[in-house]
Amino acid sequence: MVGPGGVGKTALAVMWANRHTERFPDGQLYVDLRGFSPDTTVAPVDALGRFLRALGVEPRHVPATVAEQVTLYRTITAGRQLLMLVVLDNAASAEQVRPLIPTSTRSVVVVTSRLRLDGLFADGAQLVQVPPLPEAAAVALLEELIGERAADEPDATAELAQLCGLFPIALRVAAARLVTRPTWSVSEVVARLRDERSRLAALSRLSAPEDSVTALFDWSYRNLQSYAADLYRCLGSLPAPEFGIDVAAAVSGLAEHEVAVALQVLVDASLLEEVALDRYRFHDLVRLHARAQPAPDRDRLEVVPRAAAWYLREMTRANLVVIPVRWRVSPVADELAGEPVRFDSDAAALDWLHRELPNVLAVLEEAVADRHDELAWQLCEALWELMLYRKPFPEWLRSHQLGITAAQRCRNKVAESRLRYQRGRAYLDLGQLPQAETEVRHALELARHAEDRRTESAALDLLGRVAQARGDVDTAIKHFTASMHIEADLGIDRGVASRHSRIGDALLQAGRELEAEPHLQTALEMLTAIGDDKDVARVALGLARIDALAGRQDAAIERLQMARRVLGRTGSAVYEASVLLALAEVAAHDSNPDQARAYLTEAIELLHDLGGAALDKAQKALAALDHGSRAPQQASAHNGTSGDGGI
Repeated sequence: MVGPGGVGKTALAVMWANRHTERFPDGQLYVDLRGFSPDTTVAPVDALGRFLRALGVEPRHVPATVAEQVTLYRTITAGRQLLMLVVLDNAASAEQVRPLIPTSTRSVVVVTSRLRLDGLFADGAQLVQVPPLPEAAAVALLEELIGERAADEPDATAELAQLCGLFPIALRVAAARLVTRPTWSVSEVVARLRDERSRLAALSRLSAPEDSVTALFDWSYRNLQSYAADLYRCLGSLPAPEFGIDVAAAVSGLAEHEVAVALQVLVDASLLEEVALDRYRFHDLVRLHARAQPAPDRDRLEVVPRAAAWYLREMTRANLVVIPVRWRVSPVADELAGEPVRFDSDAAALDWLHRELPNVLAVLEEAVADRHDELAWQLCEALWELMLYRKPFPEWLRSHQLGITAAQRCRNKVAESRLRYQRGRAYLDLGQLPQAETEVRHALELARHAEDRRTESAALDLLGRVAQARGDVDTAIKHFTASMHIEADLGIDRGVASRHSRIGDALLQAGRELEAEPHLQTALEMLTAIGDDKDVARVALGLARIDALAGRQDAAIERLQMARRVLGRTGSAVYEASVLLALAEVAAHDSNPDQARAYLTEAIELLHDLGGAALDKAQKALAALDHGSRAPQQASAHNGTSGDGGI
């Protein structure tokens, strides 16, 4: 059994042994080898002497040398073919264990260690990684230790378990503090442990020095080679909850092959957990221990900006696959021009961005806290593609408040305008129109003050979508037209095509199909010439509705099947659901309510976990269908399907 100190390896081994006593009729042997104790470790000669006496050898007949003891031990265990259990606790090396392995093939040996004793694999060992307790088990342990106070404060008890890193030893220390202070509440201890700077010290204070939480990690740290210890301290300052070799190399300044070796040393020492191939994370308390180790201030101060710069470049590489032509305030995309593409599809790029989102948010928070503002607002802007396609709304709003703060501190009105635009889009997609309008009007004011016509155009476009979502089609068209004139003045054909698509969608929503079709057709022709298949697919949704209204069902279905193939490749539930809603409308026009219901049900399932205006629209369409009325007309302005790619 392998795991960090205090995770409960010994308790697990002893509990397992006690529960399986009947399986070992010849008895159990146990020895604490004290491999991680400040005292002298137990030598094989001492452990073997104890075992031989336990097996019935008279003390005066126990040999004096290890070689003679091993011979006698193996003779006894081989001759009797003993069915027994041998527990070797806290082993520091394979050399300490190997002499204690019985010859009998019927016996079982359980070894616990903080190190991966690779040398034992040749002897048939199997690795069992012991993680911290599941949260429910950790809470149950606290309930057992502190009784009614845990039941009286279930939320605080659950938080206490998390603050203890789910480590049994830390849980027992926290419980001891409560048991010895009967007037304290669980919330009081939680409040004292929330401060990361003092948490380890607080958890260690009630323990014996050699058994404290800090001491458990100190031994493993002190026995690291210098290069691994350096990386351990460095990564302790990395706020990302999970990381790969690449980002570890970026923040440490080492080559990736050097980092790979050092990371494996930390894994072998149970100071780091390998969660997947080349993916690592700290247990919470181990991270605090790493941060507490003395290191030059300069080294610590460089970790967060290095991490932010690395994530910014790698996110931009992914974004250039998803929306290659988008205008960006950050200059990083221009710096990457001509570099090889990292991902071979939109979905692959978005999957990577989604996996890294918790790490990016943690780095962003730390970057803003440390006032690395220039990096912070760019990191926030680079979240756009992921937010637009996958729509993790809580993270969207949280991250953009941080980014806007950073842009304001930089006095960068263009960056602030862009980020307020992005946050306004989140509110729009959530159906929170007053908040959306407030953000986008602020973005428009900032853009005009900075005399930046591109951000002004984007703000006008989004202001039009807010008006359209309110049902004010004439105001929406006014804003779309103003934005289109700016795009034309700037010579951005793609922007002009996108605004034609917006105007066509708004007219279609108002039931003005004859006016809508020329705009949508113009957008289709321009985008086809540009070669943007995703925006072509989005425009096809509106044209398919016009086809259906005109009785051209086959043409409508053909357009929508094409759109589903293209937008389905992005891995965006919202975009795929937008096609399903259009298919439902076409089916309803074709007097096929069962098929329409099936499309709407599928769309609701896709959107269920996201929420927002798109889900609300799908649910209302299904309710209307179930009540025998016609499905509502398309309102693409607030379900994110028309011409998003270049914004």
